Amino acid sequence: MIPPDNFLSKSKTLASLGLITLGLSLAPQSAQAVSLIPLTSQDATPGFDDIDFNLLLDKGDFKELFVAEGRIGNNATNGTQELSINRDVRTPIVGGQPVAQGQLSWGKDTLWDFTLAYTGSKVDFSVSRAGGPSVLLSSTEFNKPVNQIYFRTAAQGGNNNFVGLFNLSLNGNSIPDISSLGTPGNRDVDYLAVGDINAPFTLTGKTRFDWGGTRPNNSNLAFQIKVGSRRRVPEPSILGAILTTTIAGSFLGYKKKVASQQA
Repeated sequence: MIPPDNFLSKSKTLASLGLITLGLSLAPQSAQAVSLIPLTSQDATPGFDDIDFNLLLDKGDFKELFVAEGRIGNNATNGTQELSINRDVRTPIVGGQPVAQGQLSWGKDTLWDFTLAYTGSKVDFSVSRAGGPSVLLSSTEFNKPVNQIYFRTAAQGGNNNFVGLFNLSLNGNSIPDISSLGTPGNRDVDYLAVGDINAPFTLTGKTRFDWGGTRPNNSNLAFQIKVGSRRRVPEPSILGAILTTTIAGSFLGYKKKVASQQA
């Protein structure tokens, strides 16, 4: 038989936890600002790189919805594309393939403005320059929730091949610059990640491509903006409901056990 004082102590503890949990579940959840996500290497190679990002995909810790890409291409308004909106790289059969693409002559060491907007059902990706051309890509293929963005810049080894994203702003929240510099024998890949985002969102910024010597081609100088979602941890309200239910069940179990032992 459970001593009455022991049972009372357990009951008070459970009741206190229940009240705390109930308060947590009922407390209003304030909107959070965009947050930077710390990125650490998952293997023996220092720094977060493509291998580490692919591990996130493999483990299901991040899932791409779409990717906005700018690359050097052939730096012309004909031939291969310089801009695209791509599918999730892990989509069967057509993984990573463009759903919209365009051509642009970036020039050398020229600053361009870009905007990426997602309403929850439509993606708009535009690049423009004052007094210069403007390219707008759009797609209505994507309509799922998102909560994270991974920025990637990559520069193949060469004579100071450079690509960068600057003056980044996501719904009015400033984001640090990101850039890569390829030097002889050294391919540079850099990542930056932000979380606590929702659709609709608007991302604005500037980009610049530069090189010394022979211009690189295709994706040897490129940036990607990978929009998707991480594996979610239950919200406090959901955790509160689960814990409250567990406590209620435990309390009922104690009560039944005491009643049967006293009978």
